Amino acid sequence: MGDITMSETESEQAIVEPVAPNAAEVDGDAPLGPAGEKALDEWKRRAKDAERATREQAKRLQAIEDRDKTEVQRASERAEAAEKRAAAMAQRTVRAEVKALAAATFADPSDAAAFLNPADFLDDDGDVDSKALEKALAALLKSKPHLAKEGAPPSFDGGARRTADKPPSMNDLIRQKAGLG
Repeated sequence: MGDITMSETESEQAIVEPVAPNAAEVDGDAPLGPAGEKALDEWKRRAKDAERATREQAKRLQAIEDRDKTEVQRASERAEAAEKRAAAMAQRTVRAEVKALAAATFADPSDAAAFLNPADFLDDDGDVDSKALEKALAALLKSKPHLAKEGAPPSFDGGARRTADKPPSMNDLIRQKAGLG
């Protein structure tokens, strides 16, 4: 291998003359250019492929784990998943009921849903206790009156109005003066 050396004047010039930064580099990232865009697209494609492969491998691993389980274990897992979905659905039902009841009195019904615990209004059968919910909403408004809807804005209507009469034309004025109309 050969030695590559710079003369002293070349190295001094390189030190003395700094390279001006590109305007895009000062504001943020430098533009990629066609080669950079192509490389970025390639990395995005590879990332999507890797995510897809990971999902497929997770499914295969789950299938292998499920193969070793007994039918009772699989049924138990399905039942647990169904219970979780049912509990989540009950929570959504209570939140929807809260929002529906709060719509009449609260400025933002989602505030009422945020302050109340949905589990407090479900009975053992999973039904919503509407009376307890109405009492809780009233108590919430009493303790936090700033959540309530404001009354109707004042009306600045001056009363009944009527449109102005059409101004008389010149012909109408002449007839009126002549006593003809």
